[in-house]
Amino acid sequence: MLVGICVLLFFLGWFKYFNFVNDSIRAISTYMNWNYAIPYQEIILPLAISFYTFQAVSYLVDISRGKQKAERHYGYFSIYFAFFPQLVAGPIERAKKLLPQFKVEQTLNYDNISYGMKRIAWGFFKKTLIADRLAPIVASVYDSPDPTGSQIVLATILFSVQLYADFSALSDIAIGCARMHGIRLTENFKQPHFATSIGDFWNRWHITLSTWLRDYIFMPLCKGKKKRSEIYVAIIITFLISGVWHGAAWTFVLWGLIHGFYRAFGDHTKHFRGKMATFIHLDQSPSLHKWMKITTTFLLVCFSRVFFRSDSVTAAFEHAQQFLSPSSWSPSGIIGAFEMFSLLDLMIFSFFFIVMQLFHYIERNNTSTWNWLSQRPAVARFAVYVLIVVSVLVFGATGQGFVYGGF
Repeated sequence: MLVGICVLLFFLGWFKYFNFVNDSIRAISTYMNWNYAIPYQEIILPLAISFYTFQAVSYLVDISRGKQKAERHYGYFSIYFAFFPQLVAGPIERAKKLLPQFKVEQTLNYDNISYGMKRIAWGFFKKTLIADRLAPIVASVYDSPDPTGSQIVLATILFSVQLYADFSALSDIAIGCARMHGIRLTENFKQPHFATSIGDFWNRWHITLSTWLRDYIFMPLCKGKKKRSEIYVAIIITFLISGVWHGAAWTFVLWGLIHGFYRAFGDHTKHFRGKMATFIHLDQSPSLHKWMKITTTFLLVCFSRVFFRSDSVTAAFEHAQQFLSPSSWSPSGIIGAFEMFSLLDLMIFSFFFIVMQLFHYIERNNTSTWNWLSQRPAVARFAVYVLIVVSVLVFGATGQGFVYGGF
């Protein structure tokens, strides 16, 4: 197991992190007036190396722990690591879920084809009508040499919406493609921007990565640990690894560190915050209390994404300072920042954003939007399907790659 993991991490480290480490050492050497001569290496990152490396590590560890039997059939072994719908950007699946499904003979199934096509169409809806319409707006602010504070605030909030729509769309398409082949993949998102805490957020966002980090990083680090301080260190290390996994840049390291601090601080103050809510009688208004927690969590996540989106550490701290400035949140400034949109683009985005929120609302009150739709009259059902497909074809923006395709 250890040899296998070392080999996997060596290749991941070489292809993804060599230049990051090399450039960091060169910067330190220049500052210290040391002689460092190793040049930048022209390395092409292999497709999906971060995702299939994590799947391979989980496979080896599960076999070592006795949770999974080694697969002796090379075809099944290969398809587990190279199943095309989820190869590029997940979900990060476990062998115990995928391998048994591959060994079941699949036949053409109407329900699977129907559900798969709906999920694929919904994925393209979120990608082309939400994410790709927001991408140039967000880029125009973050690529600008002198954005205003209000523009940074609005662009960061919009980037959070863009990132969710982009990545959840990719998961929808992967889940839909797999279902058309009779394979059920793990749901990767559960409306994370409605989370009531940072812990809840990570139970809803990129779920397969969160559970992977929990099972293979956090739990081993916590083995035998009883002190709260030791557990908090394990939390921070886990999120630092998450940050490094997302990208070979110090901005991602800082993003991971921020979430590690959020998680540890939230756990440490949970009892105190509960007492405060009781003291000010906030817990007597459950709905208000819930929405206050949702809003606070969303704004904390948005602040961390300033570092996720910025191109350098220097720019990240400048943008973070602007994001935290009270003047940046003035209503007049925020309204003025909407000038980034043309009137037509704003109307188109607003309409389809409301449609997406209606789907979310139905999902929060039912187990599945698609099951709920299947119980509606045929005319209403197909009107929704036609709206999704026609909207993508007529109003969908194109030309933007998937954000997580680069990880």
